[in-house]
Amino acid sequence: MAHGTRIALLIFFASLIAGCSPEPSQLEIIAHQLRDAANRCVVDVRDRRLKYEDSENCRSLGRMAHQYISAGGLKDSAPFRADRIAESARAKAWMALAISKTGDPRLSIW
Repeated sequence: MAHGTRIALLIFFASLIAGCSPEPSQLEIIAHQLRDAANRCVVDVRDRRLKYEDSENCRSLGRMAHQYISAGGLKDSAPFRADRIAESARAKAWMALAISKTGDPRLSIW
């Protein structure tokens, strides 16, 4: 293999590796924030015995979800990883709401 071809291949593979950067997208960052707020919401309702409506963490979820959707989330073109995180947050939020409404901190879907 010629020296020039080797260099071209090296540059090509280096650019592929750089393009596969593990750095999260803006959408993924928002999804993580949504997930973290949902986790805090569950703690508020399950452990601290706050009502869903009285928890600042739970009340913030609607605003954060709108921000996520406005940024392109929950659409066919959205990155799978970000949407998976956001869907997990939504499930946790529903769990917190169910615990709040039933008053049973042991309530679990699974």
